[in-house]
Amino acid sequence: MPFALIYRALYKLHHWIFLRPGKPLAHAKLIVVGSFLAGGAGKTPFVVWLAENLKNHSVNLSKMTEGAKIVVLCHAKACDEFELLKKKLPWATVVATPNRYKTAHELDLDFDYIICDDGFEDTRLRPAWTVRLDWGAPPRRWRDLWPTGPNRSLEQDHVPAGTVLKCYGEWPDVKFAISEIVNGVGKQLDINGGAGNGEPSSGLGMWALCGIGNPERFFRDLESFGVKVARKVVRRDHDRHFEGAVRNALKTARCVLMTEKDFVRLGKDLQKSPQVYRCVQKVETDLLPFYSKKR
Repeated sequence: MPFALIYRALYKLHHWIFLRPGKPLAHAKLIVVGSFLAGGAGKTPFVVWLAENLKNHSVNLSKMTEGAKIVVLCHAKACDEFELLKKKLPWATVVATPNRYKTAHELDLDFDYIICDDGFEDTRLRPAWTVRLDWGAPPRRWRDLWPTGPNRSLEQDHVPAGTVLKCYGEWPDVKFAISEIVNGVGKQLDINGGAGNGEPSSGLGMWALCGIGNPERFFRDLESFGVKVARKVVRRDHDRHFEGAVRNALKTARCVLMTEKDFVRLGKDLQKSPQVYRCVQKVETDLLPFYSKKR
């Protein structure tokens, strides 16, 4: 708890000195996708879903987005998010930057929409349409903050979000799920017959490695998909040594399962390995796009 209090004091001081609300963009529409959680909220897959919908649907932002120029900003330190966004959105521009506010203003006149993968804590990014992914009740006490809790900030630290999407409980607004599990040679994991190397469906010899902010969510998604693994290995978020961990695991494991974000950190040889499987994630929602004119 003392460390949480110190974190809270530094957070407030940092925002008061460096992150005061900035000037608005002159042309582009700014959208910020964020969460109170320090990691593992599903921001990157949701940004992919959002960008694709902005590209393909008419929106309540005064124009049709068909053919609109879209740029996605992620943090320069999140190399895995940068590579995954480029792979998932080959038609869009993806920029890794240490300063989303500065970069957004530099790109303002060149794009119609600027989507920030996170940037939730950068209060200079105003005015913006903020999409907040909630995995529980909004945190309101300093005890909910890191390191005593999983959150970076409190509800009172932010202006009301334009859209709040519930990602938990029996009736979520948005559900993240695994759509398929495929290896480096394009073979899908057969949960009834095994991993393509004589692996039984019991998961004997199958390991799951995870280096995202909320590994338990990934393991739950595997179980929901019908996969049982022999061992679960948790690595730190954005782990730069993840490839080494995979190589070590393959000395014992018959095959290794991981998220798409973890997969893009691997070298080409591992990405093409029949023993390495990536779990493709999809965003499921029964809601019309929140920006649709039909809603």
